[in-house]
Amino acid sequence: MDKFNPEFTGAGIFTNASYMRMQANQHEMVLRQMGGEVLQLPSSCCYVRFHIGDFRLSYVYNINKSNRYFLERLKPYPLPLKEYENEEDVIETIKIDLEQFKNAAKSKNIASFIKINQELNKTAKAFEDLFLYYNVEKFHAESILNKIQEIEDEIRKTAEESDLIYDKSNPNYLSHVFPSNEE
Repeated sequence: MDKFNPEFTGAGIFTNASYMRMQANQHEMVLRQMGGEVLQLPSSCCYVRFHIGDFRLSYVYNINKSNRYFLERLKPYPLPLKEYENEEDVIETIKIDLEQFKNAAKSKNIASFIKINQELNKTAKAFEDLFLYYNVEKFHAESILNKIQEIEDEIRKTAEESDLIYDKSNPNYLSHVFPSNEE
């Protein structure tokens, strides 16, 4: 055993880094056998957590050698946010999100807001199961699509009838996904 080999400790035991590389290589081999194209990038995974009142706001983002940052909110409900080209944009996004959640935490409806998002998340997962496990008739798919349209209409109506409480940035999706009929 080469005592200068960084793969081993003095006792000849694998280091955590070498174990992780070995695991990644095994995963890559299985995925390639399945027909996948695999690109392993050396990266660091960062976990960020904030406590706001009675709930936690947490994120995970990956920093890789290609200078790409993939940010995802984990709590209070999972939401992939975006891929960024620099750390400043990641931090700015988290900063704005944190401000918005601190502001929303003052609302008497924050628990309902979080519950609705969690239920929407579960519904999306259930729909995926439906799609992947069953041969769904066209009229069922159309019925589900109509109900989604009803929810979108209700979200639009609620936004139009509600007071804006955060004006330091524009909503990411409301204006794009639900354009007003007046436009």
